[in-house]
Amino acid sequence: MSIKRKLAIFFALIVSSILIANNALFYYTTRGMLINDQRQQMEGLSREIGIAIEHSEQGSQYVEDLLGERLRSAAIAAQASLDPDIDNVTNEQLVNLSRQLGISHITLFKKVGDDIVGLKSSDPKEINLSTMDWGVYKDAMEQLLRGEEVHVPEGQALPHYWAGPIDVASADPTQIDKWGYYYDGTTNYIIDPYVSDSYIRQYESLTGAQSIVDRTLQDNASVLELTGFNPLAFGKKPILTKINDAEYIQLQNRPLFFGSTSYEDPRDAAKVAEADSSGKIVTYQTTVRDKIVLKYYIPISQAKYPYVLGLVTDYDVIQQVLNQQLWRNAMISLVALAAVFVLGYVIAGLTVRPVQKILLKVNDMARGNFEARIHLRTKDELGQLADRVNSMSKNLQVYTEQLRSLYEHNPSALFSLNLAGEVLSVNPVAESILGYSSEELRGRPFGDLVVPEEREKAQYHFKQSVDGHFQSFEMHLVRQDGEVFELGVRHFPIMVADETVGIYSIGKDITESRRTEELMRKSDKLSVVGQLAAGVAHEIRNPLTAIKGFVQLIRDTRGAKPEYFNIMLSELDRIELIINEFLVLAKPQAVNFQEKNLVTLLQSIIALVETQAILNNIQIVLLLSESDIPLIDCEENQLKQVFINILKNSIEAMPSGGVIHITVDHLAATGQVRVRVVDEGQGIPEERLSKLGEPFYTTKEKGTGLGLMISYKIISEHKGKMIVRSRVNEGTTVDVYLPTHTS
Repeated sequence: MSIKRKLAIFFALIVSSILIANNALFYYTTRGMLINDQRQQMEGLSREIGIAIEHSEQGSQYVEDLLGERLRSAAIAAQASLDPDIDNVTNEQLVNLSRQLGISHITLFKKVGDDIVGLKSSDPKEINLSTMDWGVYKDAMEQLLRGEEVHVPEGQALPHYWAGPIDVASADPTQIDKWGYYYDGTTNYIIDPYVSDSYIRQYESLTGAQSIVDRTLQDNASVLELTGFNPLAFGKKPILTKINDAEYIQLQNRPLFFGSTSYEDPRDAAKVAEADSSGKIVTYQTTVRDKIVLKYYIPISQAKYPYVLGLVTDYDVIQQVLNQQLWRNAMISLVALAAVFVLGYVIAGLTVRPVQKILLKVNDMARGNFEARIHLRTKDELGQLADRVNSMSKNLQVYTEQLRSLYEHNPSALFSLNLAGEVLSVNPVAESILGYSSEELRGRPFGDLVVPEEREKAQYHFKQSVDGHFQSFEMHLVRQDGEVFELGVRHFPIMVADETVGIYSIGKDITESRRTEELMRKSDKLSVVGQLAAGVAHEIRNPLTAIKGFVQLIRDTRGAKPEYFNIMLSELDRIELIINEFLVLAKPQAVNFQEKNLVTLLQSIIALVETQAILNNIQIVLLLSESDIPLIDCEENQLKQVFINILKNSIEAMPSGGVIHITVDHLAATGQVRVRVVDEGQGIPEERLSKLGEPFYTTKEKGTGLGLMISYKIISEHKGKMIVRSRVNEGTTVDVYLPTHTS
């Protein structure tokens, strides 16, 4: 799109923004006025409903009192028809009598110890019904039995009679009943006539709060729902009443006093509590079942049980008015926008002519022609822009040439990869190393160049680089001619706006350097063997001298002594020991690393040396800091040799006996397992500790020093380390650190 059109559109957008802002302001102002007007209407409606429900409660109370008087008359009639002794009254009599009197049921209660029990009843559920947990009902019955006037705070009290309020029946929580209790002393029982649901709901349907709600909804089309919320129970844990092993909710503890919640919203409970605590109307807009509604919560405190009146109104009534206003304003705005667009198009044409010249030259730069220059005579901002573009072109030309030189003449192989691991570009060194041209490599997965057994490793390092981690590793690649070579690789992410868009890989052929390192290692081994040979020759010379001397003595002496032969044999054994240890150290050993349980390995070693320890009055104790020590990669026989050497040294250092403690710890922070061997031996002087592990350096009278040197060598080959600490006459501690299998 041309700048001329953009400028025209820009002017149109400015005007349209002003018009939209004006329309939006008008829209939301009108909307607020309509909502506020509806709020006032709902507040007035709530007052009317509250007054109507208050009158309904008064009427209901009057009807309930009449019903209580009717129950008293039924109780007096029942007394005249029944035997004064409860034992002479049958349940069948009570069934027939309740039908004759036009009530639901009759129950006879009698004092039994501290309890008052329903012993006879026309309702089987009431038989043997205890009143121990009935609260004011039991208090009222106790007062009747004592001949007192009932003075409990609830219900209706008449001579020799008390009627409880309408409530849920404890014998059957599914029923709502009205009870009356009569006792004048002429019987040995209390007469309890009562009526249930069918009677009570009949008058509630005519005068109750629900009938007022239904009429209000019929007369107000915009009101969708009316609900009386109990602020003490709605949205909270149910308030249960437990009587006679039954759980139920009393009428005053119901979450809803009347109405329903078909337009329920998760915020209802919080809004009810807010309206109840503040004493003010709470309003909010929500969407229920794809319908936009306004909800009002109005506290009503003049009722018998204070409640919050919830009104749900249809937002469509307000929206229809707003839509009409919005349509008229939109038509006016469209006409204004058309005029502004035409005028803006003409003005823009005069402004963009210099810009078109700049655009032509920038297009040349985009095609790689950085030598292009822009010539404008104007001194305004567009002239300054042309000068800056010329400077940028020159700088880009220099920078591009530097990058090209760095990429093409770099002595290392360079690869750029996308996030799928495919090659995007390579430099000439990479082409030379692999034997492929850049066209042959472009789009090819980098993993295809890696030997099959190392592709999983290459994929792992690639994923780490994608996650933003620098990676340095070695792998074997296959040239085009099939030759395998080793490449030292460094991966690092290509970051654009803090987001990884690809991977740069720098590689160097390290095949020859690896061969050189191998030759150096072999040279080092030969040097060590030479040193060992010199040391062995020196050590063997002394016992040979002794043997030679004794042989000469035997030759010159009549009757050789047996102790001479013993000395010669001992020295010959020592020579054999030195030669064997030398062979173990100098001869290459086949190493086969496998996953092993270090604890099991130590237990088997302890079993081997335990007999020698017992003979020397030494106890070996193995302690584990954790129940689950990780596996390690090791050559089992070599590690056994190390720990046997350590334990034998500890045993020989404790001629008077004692305890050797072996602990195994998992050092999760470093990915290692530590084996610590602590003895109570003679210890090693500080000046000798630094020389431990040197060939033929030993603190033992008949030692060679090769055993500890071999142990150091084995632990090093396992990528671990061994640390010896000691104090004279206190003991020696040997720590062996080995990497875990997962590290």
